[in-house]
Amino acid sequence: MLTAGFEHAWDHRTADRGISSFASRPLAVDVSTYFGNPSETYVRARADIFSTAFEQRLGSWTLRDRFHVADYDRGYQNFVPGAVTTDATAVSLTAYNNHTDRSNVFNQTDLTGSLETGPVRHILLAGAEFGRQLTDNFRNTGYFGGASTSIVVPVSDPGVPVPVTFRQSATDADNHVKTVVSAAYVQDQVELTRLVQLVGGVRADSFDVQLHNNRDASDAGRTDVLVSPRAGVIVKPIAPMSIYSSYTVSYLPSAGDQFSSVTTITEQLKPERFTNYEAGVKWDFRPALAFTSAVYRLDRTNTRSIDPLDATRIVQTGSQRTNGVELGLTGRLTLRWQVAGGYAWQDAFVTGATSSAREGARVAQVPRHSLSMWNLYQIHPRFALAAGAIHRAEVFAAIDNTVVLPSFTTVDAAAYYSVTRRARLQLNVENLLDRRYYANADNNTNISPGPLRAVRVGLIAAF
Repeated sequence: MLTAGFEHAWDHRTADRGISSFASRPLAVDVSTYFGNPSETYVRARADIFSTAFEQRLGSWTLRDRFHVADYDRGYQNFVPGAVTTDATAVSLTAYNNHTDRSNVFNQTDLTGSLETGPVRHILLAGAEFGRQLTDNFRNTGYFGGASTSIVVPVSDPGVPVPVTFRQSATDADNHVKTVVSAAYVQDQVELTRLVQLVGGVRADSFDVQLHNNRDASDAGRTDVLVSPRAGVIVKPIAPMSIYSSYTVSYLPSAGDQFSSVTTITEQLKPERFTNYEAGVKWDFRPALAFTSAVYRLDRTNTRSIDPLDATRIVQTGSQRTNGVELGLTGRLTLRWQVAGGYAWQDAFVTGATSSAREGARVAQVPRHSLSMWNLYQIHPRFALAAGAIHRAEVFAAIDNTVVLPSFTTVDAAAYYSVTRRARLQLNVENLLDRRYYANADNNTNISPGPLRAVRVGLIAAF
């Protein structure tokens, strides 16, 4: 069977880099305050994506092939709030724009099947992946009044009173990056007995990244050959319960805007490494209600983060460790009452310091505690009501741990009405209590407020 698809996407909107901070907290301004000139900021993106999927049964084996080719054109122009003066009356602004052209070609082929060796049953997977990515980055710096790269404006009126021109500074990117990826992988899931299964596999990757600087005609790059093992054991003491443990290694290569701020080439092009140890339980203690739990340790090396003082730059942050526990509950408490929720505890900290991150610093944007719960009650075969809440503990805005985003709890609600078997009317109220909160941050001075109360009405139809 062969399927093919094509997607064209286009996005055009105003860019907003949020608000600055003061005295280690988000600046106390109305969440609608815009820093800069909204008429001169934008995000424009276009994507054309063609893909195919082929599947063929070969006896007890299945051959699959997925092909993907895409072309992306993305540009944006920002005004970026910076430091606030000591009396909290004025704030600095900078500006820049960036344009990225990218093309991707990827193909993945794998073969899955089963066989038996005596009393032992094997489910085998083997495959290969090949891809190429070409990226062109071009960045300009904004000059206020044609001369200065920053300007100080009143917090009470943080617009830009002078014309802004954009041109390249001495450190702005103008580069071409070629990335070639090739990989081969194999996995065996072994059913030793009805109670015990073993999983083992390995993946070998070659990441070749070559960067050409158009400004000075210099070249840099690196090639990494990476081996990612995977091992696990699954024990089923009773039919509705699975107890598992696993060990995995994976990698994340450099990509995107990281190429627009490359300084130490060989390190910033080096892929991040993730080593994960995990154990957990999945228990279907009712036919339609499942409880899950997991405890894990994730070690990351060659980590990168946004510069706490400059949201347009990437900095190295050494190595990190995250210890965590997750609990989840999903399914039906009664025939009419559905629930989905979970709790997570995470302790994420820097284990290997750099000039940008001290050892022991907490990883930015990772809360110690987070909790969510969603309830849906079917009042009538055609009508249902739902409500839920999300809680997140406080987090640091950046890796230097100097600015805190406060904890928050938001409540959402919804109503559903089935007009016909194939059409449903839906009402969603987000942030029902209209709480003010801060969802995330790019760095210490680019903090994004969460949306206030919002109401959406939709009609969902199936054909």
